[in-house]
Parts: sequence; C-alpha cells; structure tokens
Amino acid sequence: MADLLNEALLKLISLTFRFFQLTLSLVIIGCMSQFLTTLSDHDLALPATHVAVLAISGVGAVWSLVALLLTCCAGKIMLEIEATMDVICMGMSIAQAAVLSKEATCTRWAFMQAYMFWVDDMWVGYLPDRKLIKASFGCAIVNVILYAATGLMSWAVFEMRRRNERHERHHHVTK
Repeated sequence: MADLLNEALLKLISLTFRFFQLTLSLVIIGCMSQFLTTLSDHDLALPATHVAVLAISGVGAVWSLVALLLTCCAGKIMLEIEATMDVICMGMSIAQAAVLSKEATCTRWAFMQAYMFWVDDMWVGYLPDRKLIKASFGCAIVNVILYAATGLMSWAVFEMRRRNERHERHHHVTK
C-alpha cells in the first residue's frame, strides 16, 4: 500500500514538473522566435546556434507534452523510455544553456557590438533585446534540473513496480 502511495505522489510531482518543462520550453520558443524575427526583419544573418536552440526547445516541448500523457498511464517499459528520454532532453537543455551562456553573461557592450549594424558609416544601434537571450538561458538551466528530476522519478517508479512484481511472484510461489 505504501508503494502505491509513493508511486502516486511521485507521479503527481512528475506531472507538475512536466507541466513546467512544457511551459519553459514554450517560453524559450517564444523568446528565440522574437529574437530571430528581429534579426530577420532587418535582413541580418540568423545565428545557426540560436536556430538550434529554437529547434531543441520544440523537441523538448513535444517530449514534455507526450511525457505528460505517459506519466498518467505509463507501463513498466514506458517508464524506462521516459527516464531515457529525460536524460536526452537534459543533455539538450545543457547544450542550449551552453550556447546561450556567452551572450547571456557577456557585458552589455559586448552584446551591443555583436548585434549593431552600420548605415552610412554610422552605428545605427543594436536590434534584438538581450533580455530574450537571458530569459532563454535561465529557462534552459531550470529545464536541466527538471529533466533530471523527472528522469529520476520515472526510474524510481519503475524500480517500485519491479520490486512489487518480484514480491508478488515470490508470494505466489510460497503459497
């Protein structure tokens, strides 16, 4: 009985974390889309790394949505897949944070120099908002933690179920 309560509690916490993973991934998608749109509107080159961050967030959002459903009704095999996918998504979030860290932590002047442009031999100004990069960076870091936590929770539920199955088989054999 205690294992069922523990499993239910882990699933509830996991569902909450999955919702936040989805939300944070969508925030990153929004921020990076705005950032890249600003660059694109002025015919400036889109950094491939930022496009990759956008794509990774899309994958993370889709996985979080699928995982929300799997957490509700996951069998033993699906729990292993969940834990594995969470490790992969954690790695993707680490990659996002690494890509964004330079611009998120650089000085304002360095950021301005990277995104300023010339018109008639004059600096016109920088276009994108640095806060978008900082917000995406922060969301990526939090997602690393959430993916690690949900991966551990999926693995813990998997182990609880495996232990219960062994106990039931042992109890059935002894009767």
